[in-house]
Amino acid sequence: MKHEPPHGPPPFQGHAASIASWRWTLLAVLPAVLLAAWQAAWPYPFFSDDSFISLRYTERLLHGDGLTWTDVDGVPQRVEGYSNLLWVMLTAAVGAVGIELVFAARLLGALATLAGLWFLAAALRPRDARSALVAGFAPLLVASTQPVMIWTLAGLEGPLVMALLAWGFGSLVQRYGDRNIACSWLPRTLFAAGVPFALACWTRPDGPLWALTAGTGLAAVSITREPVAFGLATACRRAFWFGLPALLAVAAQVAFRLNYYGDYLPNTAHVKAEFDPDSFPAGYAFVVSALTKMPGLACLFAGGCVLALLHRRTRAFTIVLLLPVVAWLCYLTVIGGDHFPGLRLLHGVIVPMALLAAIGLHAIRHQHLRIGVATVAAILGSYWNVDTARHDPRSKEARGETWEWHGKVLGETLGRAFAKRQPRIAVDAAGALPFYSKLPALDMLGLCDHTIATTPFPSWLDTVRKGVPKPPGHMRGNGTYVIEQQPDVITYSHAPGLPLPVFVSACEFEADPRFYEHYRCILLDLANPEILPGLREEHLAPLWIRIEGRAGIERSPDRVRIPAYLFGSFAAKGPAVNRHQPPSGDPAIDGKFLSNLSAIVKFWTQRSPTVAPTADGELALGLAPGQRTTLSVSVPAGSWRVTMQPEASNAIVRIAGGGQFSTDVVHVDGTGPVRFELLAPEDATAQLVRIVLDRTR
Repeated sequence: MKHEPPHGPPPFQGHAASIASWRWTLLAVLPAVLLAAWQAAWPYPFFSDDSFISLRYTERLLHGDGLTWTDVDGVPQRVEGYSNLLWVMLTAAVGAVGIELVFAARLLGALATLAGLWFLAAALRPRDARSALVAGFAPLLVASTQPVMIWTLAGLEGPLVMALLAWGFGSLVQRYGDRNIACSWLPRTLFAAGVPFALACWTRPDGPLWALTAGTGLAAVSITREPVAFGLATACRRAFWFGLPALLAVAAQVAFRLNYYGDYLPNTAHVKAEFDPDSFPAGYAFVVSALTKMPGLACLFAGGCVLALLHRRTRAFTIVLLLPVVAWLCYLTVIGGDHFPGLRLLHGVIVPMALLAAIGLHAIRHQHLRIGVATVAAILGSYWNVDTARHDPRSKEARGETWEWHGKVLGETLGRAFAKRQPRIAVDAAGALPFYSKLPALDMLGLCDHTIATTPFPSWLDTVRKGVPKPPGHMRGNGTYVIEQQPDVITYSHAPGLPLPVFVSACEFEADPRFYEHYRCILLDLANPEILPGLREEHLAPLWIRIEGRAGIERSPDRVRIPAYLFGSFAAKGPAVNRHQPPSGDPAIDGKFLSNLSAIVKFWTQRSPTVAPTADGELALGLAPGQRTTLSVSVPAGSWRVTMQPEASNAIVRIAGGGQFSTDVVHVDGTGPVRFELLAPEDATAQLVRIVLDRTR
């Protein structure tokens, strides 16, 4: 190969790094590490609810329940509700040594970010102070972006994706970035270069796109270095060897998935993957908005791309970095973007963007000018990124988001209250609440439930009121199926929850008479719990309880246990949300919906009576002085001794119908339900956990 004399020191070196180069790499990456640490501290303690889904899989794996999210009747249910296998396994490895799992996920995120920044700095092989200044350009740009700021400590796999792509693309820059440097196209070299991209395939289901586009770019580079007739076949062989690790990784995971879960696709793909041309405008708007939220990186990427294409030594290699960027942004457009804050799905694409911006600097022939431009551009571009990120409303939303920690408080409360009875809870938010409750659960959005995930979108979604949001990944549901599963507790929305349905499954409850017959709403009032160290917030959780079941009335031939909180419950009379449909135009129908809505809102806002945990964790109904409530319960004919728990509850129980009460025994003739009345004395409050009926004859 003909070598042109380099203009100054060559930008890329293919030799093994010496100890000195490691020191210069450390110097190059240090500003980026400090910036990333400062950035990640800004939204702390933000931790995504989806992160808790992965942690629930991790925890159950460590406890011997396999890669499962829940049990049904004590049997682990195999559904692939995660989309980050390698992340789950690495978190399990850290958790296996006794490290608390939330901290383990944060630690992995920090280490992965550090590794990613290191690989970016090492990509240009700094060997002295001047080259270290240029090598620090790409990691500093990446550290200043919104994905690093929001997601480094948020518990999901984004930092690992960034680290793997920085490793992968960085190694390609070192090997093939400069056409004046001799490179190896041996199969083993290409295979090794493809390993990081193979690991990315185990980290996200869309990981193969990176391997495919990078391999295509390498094939294009190969063609430019061979005669055309000879180069095409050679390029295909080289692309094959590069892509082989990813192909093997995907094949291995599909084989595992098919054997373990009985499906070719992850369950999350059934929920989220839906080709819909109507999503293109939203996806395009998301991509444009995302680039404007990283203005420093976007502008320097564009400038670097132009300079790299103009420079003969880097022109051919530009496609290796540019093609993955373009492909990924097109992919985001097709899927409709992402509803998470912090540009979560751009965590990987910032790597080739930053590298291409850095490579473009080497079109500047004068070394001192190149160093000056790199320094000024890195400082100004990073400042622009940071300033934009911190003023973005979605960043502020993530920083102030605490509902996941409300899920922790609610989950721990329910876990203590029902540790023995193990009721099944149906949730919209499948992360923190199930993770901390340790109870069997049903994911009503379908991420962790195969039946819901494969249920077609209901037709009524097409006619909802204008302005009702339809976030991607949240539109699956099957109300009939959920009711047939007979969950014992149902929560709407995220913690502390709402009394009204929001998403598909719950909206469809309103058309099912079984819901009105079997479920009652209670208000669990935890007052102002400390959801984070030094932070207390109001917590009132509406919970729909199945009247008969593990959270409701429990029966045996000689005993009936009635939770006192059912006495303070609300019985819905009919639809209130009406599947978010526009008004019908019929005053009688719309008036009925409004009446039902007003009734439940009144129950929610009056906050009386409410339920609260006792010192030992059980849930007790609290009654104000003189307050009374009633509950009709089917009781078999016979005589039943009535016991109140605790005995010193101050509560008074009476029979308002369906039986006769003498002393502490109720006599039931069996012709109808017994109507119990529960009241507090006029001069004292009452707090009752349950009423127990024991048969005497």
